[in-house]
Amino acid sequence: MGYSSYIPAQKIEDEAMSVLAAYAQKYKEPITAPVPIEEILDCLYDVTIEAADLRAKYQNDDVLAEFLVGRNRKVILIDQTIHPDFNADKEGRYRFTLGHETGHWILHQHLLASVNTDNLFDDELKPVSVYRTSCKEPKEKQADMFSGYILMPKDLILQEWEAKFGPDHGPENVYEEIREKSERFQTEPENIRCDLAREFAIKFKVSAQTMQIRLHDMGLLELAEPEPRLF
Repeated sequence: MGYSSYIPAQKIEDEAMSVLAAYAQKYKEPITAPVPIEEILDCLYDVTIEAADLRAKYQNDDVLAEFLVGRNRKVILIDQTIHPDFNADKEGRYRFTLGHETGHWILHQHLLASVNTDNLFDDELKPVSVYRTSCKEPKEKQADMFSGYILMPKDLILQEWEAKFGPDHGPENVYEEIREKSERFQTEPENIRCDLAREFAIKFKVSAQTMQIRLHDMGLLELAEPEPRLF
């Protein structure tokens, strides 16, 4: 898609769902959790993933990834501090970073168009983007949103939620489930929210914090009964 400095959240989510649909169609299998983000990059876009010491390369501790393109190759370099070959505890951060770079590939084609690969040697690679946690430019926030949508698609979240709680527990009445668990285990409702986020994070292989944000945005972690509608 073409670049715009502003991309509505719904458009970003639609683009993420289109990627998942393309992968499911290619392999004739429905997407299940955890979303196979590495395979999506490999099989749909021929992108290779490699570990690198990017912090040393850029002399900066907040660099997580670098997207490079060449005449015949596309590579995402992941800093070794979050690559599972070096740090298995950072799998959630690793997968979110891959989702982020996929977001750049889908949403920000202008970045690729700005790189002339015709005059590169066959094995030469040129950077397209560098992912820094401190960078808050609109395109970085958009890539973060894309990552959340593709790794935690709404349909899969609701599917797993229904499998856990049953079909009658959704955004409209989830507060009842949280309140009931809080009373049963004699703990604060916030602790129940955190436990649910951790449980779903394990299923989707993302961080608990990322999952808590996603569940909250979907209205699945409400602590109070919603106000009745007038109409």
